[in-house]
Amino acid sequence: MGTLTRTATCSLVFAVMFPTASAVAAPQVTSFDQIHQRLLDHSPQAPLMIAAHRGQWREFPENSLPAIDEAIRDGAEIVEIDIRRTADGHLVLMHDETVDRTTNGTGKVSDLTLAQIKQLRLKERLGGADTALTEHTVPTFAEAMLAIRGRALVNLDKAWSVREDVYRVLKATDTVDHGLFKGSETVPEAAEFMAKDPEILYMHIINDHNAGVVGTFPGRQPVAYEVVFDQPTDPQVQPALLDRIQQDSRVWINTMWHGLAATHTDEASRRDPALGWQEIVEGYDASMIQTDQVEALHYWRNGGDMRFWEAQRGNRTVRVQAEDYAPGGEGVGYHDLDPNTCGLRPEGDVDVCDVEGAVAVGDVRSGEWLRYTADIKKAGQYEVSARLASGSAPAGHVTVDWGNGEATGFDVMNTTHLERAFTTQPVQTRHFEPGTHEFVVRIDKANRFNLDYLQFDLK
Repeated sequence: MGTLTRTATCSLVFAVMFPTASAVAAPQVTSFDQIHQRLLDHSPQAPLMIAAHRGQWREFPENSLPAIDEAIRDGAEIVEIDIRRTADGHLVLMHDETVDRTTNGTGKVSDLTLAQIKQLRLKERLGGADTALTEHTVPTFAEAMLAIRGRALVNLDKAWSVREDVYRVLKATDTVDHGLFKGSETVPEAAEFMAKDPEILYMHIINDHNAGVVGTFPGRQPVAYEVVFDQPTDPQVQPALLDRIQQDSRVWINTMWHGLAATHTDEASRRDPALGWQEIVEGYDASMIQTDQVEALHYWRNGGDMRFWEAQRGNRTVRVQAEDYAPGGEGVGYHDLDPNTCGLRPEGDVDVCDVEGAVAVGDVRSGEWLRYTADIKKAGQYEVSARLASGSAPAGHVTVDWGNGEATGFDVMNTTHLERAFTTQPVQTRHFEPGTHEFVVRIDKANRFNLDYLQFDLK
């Protein structure tokens, strides 16, 4: 579809799909040199770059080699990894201080040797107490850089305190120009580290407290500023300061959850890019976005209409949002056993919650139910699925009552660690005739999960 950059001159090209968009597509890259050159381009025409938070953890364990590989395959030019030092001085990939959440082991990384850590197995996705183990093991930082070399940049998180060790590994693997150091340390400290090697890439983190450091770096400037804000009135996102950043650097913004970029999250972007990525680009001049939704952001950046993301739509797809239950109140449209604790629906007792930008029914209890209708346009076999999030296993059991004595039951899968890690899981393949179909979603057992929507896709 071509390239859409941050300049207003390009908005007419995609007027039908994105009436006000000002940065979406990036040209296809074929080499690491092109990615590196793109990073150094901070002009208004600079294409949007995608950073994968902890790799593609939706398909493989976070911070694992296959998660890194899949993130690059899914369109990320940058992969974020977390670095910790073992008891015997080796660098490994691990977000937490301990190995408890993501592996079958226990204890602090700093108290374990590399040999001990290598004996552990990683858990699926984001891990958690109830999460299944995989065959994958904890990679060393050197192993990760060899896997990435020549393919992508690396956002080095948790690495500033061990930056000299990190730098030595980058030198040994010939990847100094791949690693993006970052910190919110003092300007003199960061400038001194950058000065030791012209290939070192550095990004400075700014928030409410240190926005004034922009423009104070002596000599070489950071290649980017990671801008963190929870209110649009924060000093670090005022137009004059963002303009000042762009004189020498790119603007990096995170959209994984609330508070990193106010409420402009990945989940909000899935509902409507104007609530998330589009506003981040147009309103806050972002030219780099770190995301937990790599494939979706890549799809949108390259001209995709989010109304069609993960859905065929038209007469072939019907999506029923969980919050769109039938009218009539308690005992007619729903049965709820506890007061509304979420606040998105002050009327009634159904807990309609904002889950990091997704609007979902949450805090469900065993014995509750909700009534829905699906308007089916074409007859045929439909794949019925549900988008849910849960950190438990088992997370619960749900029955979809289709009427006339027909029902489908399924266990709610553990989407790992967080109740915001939504995943679409299959429910049933079922024939539908055209017309309005009423059905009831019954919560047979619940151990904390969120329901985003049910979807019907014509096969």
